[in-house]
Amino acid sequence: MVLGISSCTTTKNTWLTRTFHNTCAHYNGYFWGKLAYDDGIKTLNQNHKEDYTDIIPVYVYPDPSEAASIYPDMSRAVRKADTMIQKHTITTKNKREIPDAVHYIKYCYLLLGQAHLYKNDLLEASDVFEYASKEYKKTDFKYEALVWQARTYNQLGSVSKSEEVVDLLRSSGKKIPKKLVPEVFAVTADWNMRIGQYPEVAAQLEKALKVEKDKKTKARYYFIIGQLSERSGNNKKAYYSYTQCLAMHPYDDLDFEARIRRAILHLGGDKENEKIKENLMKMLRPTKYADDRDQIYYALAEIALKEGSEPLAFTDLNKSVKVSTTNKVQKAISYLALGNLAFDHEDYRIAKIYFDSTVTALPKTYRGRDSIVEKKNNLDKLIRDLAVIDQQDSLRKIAKRGQKGAEKYVDSLIEVQKRSDEQKKEQERIAAENAQNNAPVAGVANGKWYFYNPSLISQGANEFTQRWGNRQLEDNWRRSHKLADATQIAANNAVSNDSAKTGNAAAGGKDANQSKYNRNNYMKNIPLTDAQMKASDDTLIEAYNNVGYIYKEYIKNNNRAESDYEEMLSRYPDNKYKLLIYYNLYLMYTQSGNTAKADYYKNILLTKYPNTEYALLINDPEKYRQQQEASRQQILSLYTATLTSYQAANYAEVLNDCKQADSLYPRNAEMPKFAFLEAGAIGHSEGIEAYKNALEKVIIEYPKDTLKQVAQSILDYLNKEYKKGAAAQAKPKVDTIAPVVYSNDADSTYFYVVVIDNKQSAQVNAVRNSISDMNSKIYTENHLTMEDIFLNDKQMLVVHKFSSAARAKDYFNYVVSNPDLLKALPANSYEGFYISNKNFRILYKHGKSDEYVEFFNNKLR
Repeated sequence: MVLGISSCTTTKNTWLTRTFHNTCAHYNGYFWGKLAYDDGIKTLNQNHKEDYTDIIPVYVYPDPSEAASIYPDMSRAVRKADTMIQKHTITTKNKREIPDAVHYIKYCYLLLGQAHLYKNDLLEASDVFEYASKEYKKTDFKYEALVWQARTYNQLGSVSKSEEVVDLLRSSGKKIPKKLVPEVFAVTADWNMRIGQYPEVAAQLEKALKVEKDKKTKARYYFIIGQLSERSGNNKKAYYSYTQCLAMHPYDDLDFEARIRRAILHLGGDKENEKIKENLMKMLRPTKYADDRDQIYYALAEIALKEGSEPLAFTDLNKSVKVSTTNKVQKAISYLALGNLAFDHEDYRIAKIYFDSTVTALPKTYRGRDSIVEKKNNLDKLIRDLAVIDQQDSLRKIAKRGQKGAEKYVDSLIEVQKRSDEQKKEQERIAAENAQNNAPVAGVANGKWYFYNPSLISQGANEFTQRWGNRQLEDNWRRSHKLADATQIAANNAVSNDSAKTGNAAAGGKDANQSKYNRNNYMKNIPLTDAQMKASDDTLIEAYNNVGYIYKEYIKNNNRAESDYEEMLSRYPDNKYKLLIYYNLYLMYTQSGNTAKADYYKNILLTKYPNTEYALLINDPEKYRQQQEASRQQILSLYTATLTSYQAANYAEVLNDCKQADSLYPRNAEMPKFAFLEAGAIGHSEGIEAYKNALEKVIIEYPKDTLKQVAQSILDYLNKEYKKGAAAQAKPKVDTIAPVVYSNDADSTYFYVVVIDNKQSAQVNAVRNSISDMNSKIYTENHLTMEDIFLNDKQMLVVHKFSSAARAKDYFNYVVSNPDLLKALPANSYEGFYISNKNFRILYKHGKSDEYVEFFNNKLR
């Protein structure tokens, strides 16, 4: 008994106490805790839903919803490990642990940290691994603790701290135990991925594959290398990597993705490709892949495109959309492929419909979403302006009939509309009677009547959308273009306005019908007078110019742009945009090698307009560039002076400077800033209503500039807080209208910002170049851009944009850990932080960064 009691003490380091505590720690706690941990990892691997639209991470960690499913197992592991540490750690009399006196205590620490990590208790995990790596620094165990410490730092987003640990591991060389070598390569790859160094990710994983033994782990590494190879354009290596992944017998979802991606690459021999297609067709049968048929059809469509069969690809893509059930991302990708097919065939109206569906279904976090949205928006603008041209041409065609002829034509169309409405009412009456008479039949076929069958409804909706697009329920809905609708176009505004006045549009009452049958509502939009025809001409000129510009700059279809511009010149040879159009035609024909036409437009500019900037651009582009640079310096000098006047409340001088900028430098990149300052000066000078009008001008004229969002947020606040009587109040303090309230709510867009004191303006270029070099070398894949924005007495360098707070935080931490990037600036002359789009708008509107910096340091750093 004495022997048993003496062996229980934790303050004596004897063979007997070590053996007793080691046995208890091993079998009473660690064994059962490790079983619970392994069960949790197994559950995670079975339930984890990977985002295969982006490069998958090196390690599998649970998202918040998945963490709940493994929480009980991980909590049990934590309790077991913690209990063993508390009860069986042998210490000195000062209660300090004697490292490795009890062999299994260090593994209990490892288990404790691992379980915390997978519970998303990252700070607790970090503390455990840091303690273990220091306490066991004289043993090989410290390297295992360091690997997990690096993994935890990576998951925390502390890439600078992770870099220190990774460097220590890599510099340890042969000291690293053999079993940990693949883990060192893997954690290094994980760190490289967090900072966007993707070529190095592949290099580290290839090293890990040479020494890794676990096939499931190797399968994941091969798949990542395949994804990275695809992204870099090395499809042969990607095909090989996916094949190797499949040879490792990965988990089901990874197996499926590898098969799909390998099939899409279509790089095997004829026999192998045919076999792959046969396997895909087999997977379409009622099997475990029932919910994945959308991806299978998409893969078959991609194969069809590579084999040159676009009709088959179109069919398979439509099937992919039709059978899609739970995978909204795949549905969006299939819509996108359909949109790109229509786009490539220059069927931009159909492409727009598919891009609309794509953006609706695509998550905001999807990589490349911004470029897709931009393409969709450009198509929206193009189709809108093409519709304007069609509309005006239709109205002008009616106008050629003269006043009486137009009235007669409109009256005939109104009669057609009346007969159509009467037929519709009669059909509705008959349908209602039939429905009432046949009501008991609604339950036939075991309750599977069409409108009670969700799957049939979904199928019908999909088929309708695929055939007709997103059309409104209206008369003649089948017809996408209708001559009779020329008068409908003419009346659209009138009908909507009258309906709004009467308030009966929603109810479809008599007023709405009378408006629809009222000749004047149609006639007033037909250009019968000289003034109306002049307005129509101006509308057409703007639309033609917009269409040509969109074709050239955004759609990248020079043939369509050339055709549009030349048609515009033929109809309106002396339009206000003619010099710009001559120059654009010169550029496009030069690019396409049509020397004759290029020379034609070049000679017009050089002979008839020799003193214009376009002639200078052709004759001496270098001189033009120098003049532009000199103008830019003058603009910046004028802006600085205008800003100084604004800060001094000299609003008359601000307004004068803004007019001068508009007159001397009408198309310079700083004009949005001048317009914003002008709006503020107007607000101080003329009151709230004038301020709101000036803000609306900023929003309309500069829709792509960052200041548009700032102006919109101020305008929204003014519209919400100020009633009509507020306009008559004394001149308010515009700068302090809205309260400063920052939020840590998630956003879809984030920026990294360096706020620099204006006293350091001479150093801004050096900092800008330093950050730009870092972006091009380290963050190439992120496609980051940078712009300068003035903030009262400070200047901001804004790096954008990041799709999540985690990515913005990684970037911030990297800059912090590399102080040489900002070495040109004195220590107290700048502040760096990351910020959400919503908070950035608040900051800019407020005009100060101090409050946000405090908020950032307290809540986000």
